[in-house]
Amino acid sequence: MFTILLFALAPVFFVIGLGFTAGRRGWVDARATGMLGAFVAQFALPVALFLAIVTAPRALLAAELVPTAVYLLTFLALLGLALVFARAWRLPAITTALYVQTVGMPNLGGIGLGLFQSLEGPGSEVTLAVANLVGTFTVTLYCFMRLEMQGGGHVGRALAAALVKPMTILPLLGFLIAFAGLPFPDLAIAVLKPLAQATGGAGLFLTGVILSTQRLRLSRTSVLAVLLSNILRPALALALCLVVALPPAIEARIVVALAIPAGFIGTILSAIYREGTAKSGGALVATTFASIVTLPFWIAVGVWLAAS
Repeated sequence: MFTILLFALAPVFFVIGLGFTAGRRGWVDARATGMLGAFVAQFALPVALFLAIVTAPRALLAAELVPTAVYLLTFLALLGLALVFARAWRLPAITTALYVQTVGMPNLGGIGLGLFQSLEGPGSEVTLAVANLVGTFTVTLYCFMRLEMQGGGHVGRALAAALVKPMTILPLLGFLIAFAGLPFPDLAIAVLKPLAQATGGAGLFLTGVILSTQRLRLSRTSVLAVLLSNILRPALALALCLVVALPPAIEARIVVALAIPAGFIGTILSAIYREGTAKSGGALVATTFASIVTLPFWIAVGVWLAAS
């Protein structure tokens, strides 16, 4: 067990630590993460998820659709709880959208890719792609719509604008192509693969750099982020898995995927909108540092599930 945890988590936290050190020591401009963030969020990560799905055999993709209900219920529950607290604390609309995005969506593109590649090797990206697809069309879609509507936009136009963003449209296109059994050209795969291969390392490094710009303040929003992201989300997923009685290997993947701490998309967007940085950044810092303790625990639970 110790060896599994060591080899799975050491690469993840090493690259995050490298990014953190680079930001703090000034090896990179920690305040100018927009370019790397745009590369990961708009190009590398959407392409990586697209390729993971579009190259998956239909049978494998169909098997990964079995836990979709677990992902959906878990993401909706986290979205609802985060909104309840945000409104009770009277957070501004943009701050609420960015905080909900940060708390509700795990760092599947950064920590998730690196972690699953260490745990299971190539091919495990399909699990993350399906989880991300469900999270995108619940948590991220809500966030994008709220941001689009801040200028007085109509709900329909906001929905349309949110649906055509790379993070939303590319994984969906990949799913439709793969599930329809349509061939995807080998040349196109070769052309896009360098972007996909850069995602894991770039996402982890970016997470570390962003963390270096934040200060950990034990506010009620950061504590809530840890409770929701690091504890409640995987616990709820585990309970739903046991109720549905999924295959043990799939249950293990679901629990580990949803135990991954908060993602960096909300923090990048907060820099763009110049609002909500303290809340989304605080959630990112708190959940990432808390995952040093919680993530090994949930990986151990996943290993136990897979062996049962």
